[in-house]
Amino acid sequence: MQLIVNIKDESLARKIIKLLNVFKDDGIEVIKKEESQKEWSDDYVQKNWREIGMNTYSADIDDDEYLYEAAWEYYNEKHSH
Repeated sequence: MQLIVNIKDESLARKIIKLLNVFKDDGIEVIKKEESQKEWSDDYVQKNWREIGMNTYSADIDDDEYLYEAAWEYYNEKHSH
């Protein structure tokens, strides 16, 4: 889950970041907006498009698994009536 919090007071933002970093070992990751925007700039995407595409969820899906499941459902429906 991602949570975006807009904090206008820099001093308060530092305090909240310190508080959130206490939970770092529990899986909390603090990403400043400036850092995330740099990561996905047009220049970054143009240079790293292949890595971005290969790291998407869909690249990890076994297409054959979906085909087998779809075929099983089709034949099951076809022959069960």
